[in-house]
Amino acid sequence: MARSYSTGFRAKSGDGRAFEGPTITGGPQSNAGDAANIVNMGTTYGSLRAGAPGFDEISSTSIGLRSQERAQKSLIAGQLEAAQIGNDAAVKAAKIQAKAQKDAASSSSKGSMMGSAFSAIGTIGGALLMSDSTTKNNIKPIEDALTTLRQLRPVTFHYKEEWSSSPERMHHGFIAQEYKEVVPDATYYDSDNEKYCIDTSDLIGLLVRSVQQLETKVTRLEAANALAGVK
Repeated sequence: MARSYSTGFRAKSGDGRAFEGPTITGGPQSNAGDAANIVNMGTTYGSLRAGAPGFDEISSTSIGLRSQERAQKSLIAGQLEAAQIGNDAAVKAAKIQAKAQKDAASSSSKGSMMGSAFSAIGTIGGALLMSDSTTKNNIKPIEDALTTLRQLRPVTFHYKEEWSSSPERMHHGFIAQEYKEVVPDATYYDSDNEKYCIDTSDLIGLLVRSVQQLETKVTRLEAANALAGVK
């Protein structure tokens, strides 16, 4: 026999008549009893609908309110999550921007120092393009380029990081302080950076003249050897 229970509620119908929910009695619980319970619950809600005309409206309103509450909670949760994601993104973006500004400042500093260091060279380079005789005076031939070049000390070196954007590159050149002792007019002092710089373009004339000198010596030696062979 199905298990018994009582709904235990009282209500009024639309015309004011009182009515009581159904009371169900029975024996031990069984599958059949559960099925009967479901049917009886349906009967109970049917009685509520019949006795209270506004029951469906109240139920719909209640369901709607619960749905709105769940939607509101979901919306708030979504907004909080989006805010957190936005905050994380903002923090990350701020870090990236700070790093970019630091790198840019470093590059700008290097570029400024290098630009200042080579500004005079650029000016000299521009002047070299204007090599018309009318722009010069005190023109004299280079007599002994070999002696001058012999005093120079060519070296290999790497620029320090604060003075180059490519500190790993090896360069071939001279030390300005040493160069100044041999070719003082091709050395200048950059007061902005408080560093010595050199104009290596002067080497072109010295190298050309030294080749000419060597060629003359070779020609003379060849001539001397030829005469010695004839004798």
